[in-house]
Amino acid sequence: MIRPAAGLAAVLALLLTGTGPADAAVADAPLPALVAVEAPEANGTPRAGQVLRAFPGRWQPRRQETRYRWLRDGERVRGARERRYRLTALDVGARMSVEVRVRAPGHAWTPAVSAATARVDHATPVRRRVTFSVATRGRISTSVRDFARLAQETYDDARGWRAGGVQFRRVRRGGDFTLVLSEARMVPSFSPSCSAMWSCRVGRHVVINQDRWKHASPAWNRAGRSLRDYRHLVVNHETGHWLGRGHVGCPGSGPAPVMMQQSKGTGACTFNPWPLPWER
Repeated sequence: MIRPAAGLAAVLALLLTGTGPADAAVADAPLPALVAVEAPEANGTPRAGQVLRAFPGRWQPRRQETRYRWLRDGERVRGARERRYRLTALDVGARMSVEVRVRAPGHAWTPAVSAATARVDHATPVRRRVTFSVATRGRISTSVRDFARLAQETYDDARGWRAGGVQFRRVRRGGDFTLVLSEARMVPSFSPSCSAMWSCRVGRHVVINQDRWKHASPAWNRAGRSLRDYRHLVVNHETGHWLGRGHVGCPGSGPAPVMMQQSKGTGACTFNPWPLPWER
């Protein structure tokens, strides 16, 4: 026996759409997916500055709409939705892949992900190999392990001196230079020209002021920049002195050179922790 309400609903559906409950169930059934006959691929040389090109694969039935999304170590790269993708310094060390989504009439959007590339290489080959050790001076109240780790990350970053072909490798003792984390009051002990307020480079010693490492600088903080970026800046700047670079000023606008004394301000330039191409 059909309840009155259910019977009325069925009659209305039949009158308004010309279909019954069975037909409505068929209409609501999910669309079938396409079948990948040949998997997508990410083709090209995995090196910063080079372009990767997506092969969308072959599908049954034939695809009529295609969308792309590039992945870096499995994570979506913001804004990378074209068939071609130019590799950047941020991709160095990662494996790239492309997610392809296709659709055909009467079929649902169907995704597939390509195999990952080899790890993306630096744009510039190694031209100079440098070794360094890590030391401390005075009372240290921060993690030396974290200090050494982030310094190595700075040296390895494809936006840094590595972009100019300089490779840095840490050794336990000695090395070509010593990277020192120093208590602020001890910084002048390296040279009378050094200040307890700032970091310094003296001979083979690249000295990072612990107060600056922990708190950045007033000018940097007023600009709302991150402490991590300041740490990249101070390591790059003082190591730049060891590499033979001197201080420079703001060129007028745009990112400040890393060899500018950004801890004190940047004038018309914007804060920037990485050496500019002409500095490398």
